[in-house]
Amino acid sequence: MNKFCLVANMEKHNAADVADSICRYLSERNCFCKIIPNRCQEIDGCKFYSDLNEIPRGTQCIIVLGGDGTMIQAARDTSKLGIPLHGINIGGVGFLTESETDGMWNSIDKLISDDFKVETRMMLEGFVVEDGRKKTDYALNDFVVAKRELGKLIRFEVCINGEMLDSFFADGVIVSTPTGSTGYNLSAGGPVISPEINALVVTPICPHSLNDRSFVIDGNDEVEIRLLEGKNSHLDSAVISVDGRVFEVIESGSILRMKKASLVTKIIHMEKTNFYHKMRSKLSIGGKTD
Repeated sequence: MNKFCLVANMEKHNAADVADSICRYLSERNCFCKIIPNRCQEIDGCKFYSDLNEIPRGTQCIIVLGGDGTMIQAARDTSKLGIPLHGINIGGVGFLTESETDGMWNSIDKLISDDFKVETRMMLEGFVVEDGRKKTDYALNDFVVAKRELGKLIRFEVCINGEMLDSFFADGVIVSTPTGSTGYNLSAGGPVISPEINALVVTPICPHSLNDRSFVIDGNDEVEIRLLEGKNSHLDSAVISVDGRVFEVIESGSILRMKKASLVTKIIHMEKTNFYHKMRSKLSIGGKTD
């Protein structure tokens, strides 16, 4: 590789200096690198942080400088281009990123010499139809339908391929990809799924029941979430978020449908990378922090 662009979360401490250093390093090795501004803009009701028009034609790799949130933003914004991402962590956990700043030069050398592997991550496509208007968005991690009012449960009906799976009162429900299984899904008590598995997870958030638990379903299944009327036939409302971004506000009777997207996210890993090693080191599984 010799043509890069760099998406940096400039709100992170020292991000601008690190980004400039990476560009200089690449330039000294006869490579091209352009820094893409990371700023929020709204197009057709959806928020984007990376302007696709700023990415030069022929770019072979997008270097993402930030944490997991920046990686997810970049993945969602650039997935239609099919360009692989390489993450350098200057955030918190950094589960999706490949390198830390103290080891990034070795990783960049491997990028230049094509010494890496590309892992494909599935994405979700979700859409809401209201008043004849269809609104669509894509997620690398998850779609979440959650209550708007503190202390009030809302009622859902979840269907898989048109067949009712369950209905329940809860704070919300998460539909997660394997990538997203280590995020909000994990915090809500859902299972962790290897990114190589073609599956989805449906996890209620704080359900008012002893029986409602996560469901792991086939990755090719279509999930439908309907927001039902609340107690005493009152209309309820909920917020749909996509990878942490507000997507739509819905009312009782509205339906969110989700399925595996035709788009994918490509993430560059070095050969030494192992999902289970990251589980131990980033999430301290088994008490290890190596």
